[in-house]
Amino acid sequence: MGGRARTAAGWLERTLAGPALVQALAAAARLGVFDLVRDQPRSALLLASTAGVHPEGLARLLRALAAAGVLAPTGDGRFGPTPVSDLLCRDARGPHRERLLALANLEWDGWAGLLQAVETGRPAHVLPGADEELPPGAAAGVLRRALGGAAPAMVFGGERFRAWLAAEQVPGPGAGPPACAAGGGLSARDDAGALAELAAVHAALPPGGRVLLVEPVLSADPAAGLDLALRDLRRLALGAGRYRTAEEWQRLLERAGLRFEELQPVRGAGGWAVLTASRGLV
Repeated sequence: MGGRARTAAGWLERTLAGPALVQALAAAARLGVFDLVRDQPRSALLLASTAGVHPEGLARLLRALAAAGVLAPTGDGRFGPTPVSDLLCRDARGPHRERLLALANLEWDGWAGLLQAVETGRPAHVLPGADEELPPGAAAGVLRRALGGAAPAMVFGGERFRAWLAAEQVPGPGAGPPACAAGGGLSARDDAGALAELAAVHAALPPGGRVLLVEPVLSADPAAGLDLALRDLRRLALGAGRYRTAEEWQRLLERAGLRFEELQPVRGAGGWAVLTASRGLV
């Protein structure tokens, strides 16, 4: 077997092992294993005693996680942390632990409906509530620069987005007529839902008023952005909206009566960007 074939076979083997690894990660996260080993390596016996589980059963789980590179075996029967396990601790920053547990629990059966969703264009299962993502902190600086120091007179988006604006010290909403609006979370809505929200914002803006959106944006290159593409499949399977390319955002904004102006990417943030549009003067 040639080198390219071995690489392809290795990729496929890792992919097929994915479901087992997701469940192993989730089990360890629920038991608090990653928190217990973060400060120093610990033995399977001590971890089992602390977590209140069967020592041999936990040892088998730890062995699998070590083989996957999630835990670091020390050679004396103990297991220590890795950068991956640190991301899954209870107080770790970022969405990784939350996404893992959601996938292992609520979403697991829903993924089985992906084929039906692809066949029909409609989700086979729908997650309860809007699946609104929070932008990375770096997006706040881009949004502030796009605002130009002015406070948006209107903010739309979910409560989590509003709390993010406050936490990142993005100004707004200010007083006076709604000359500028800032929003996010439209990726958690299908085109009809996003269009309805943008149309309402358009109706509230005066001529020349601006709209700034903080959203993930798919690459125009189908071969780029694997993580975002897979997360878009999750939205398709589970009825949680969709990600869009810059061209698709432009079409959606224009359907709402807005003029697309520019897209400012957030560097190193996995496809996040600030999109600016405005209401026409007539």
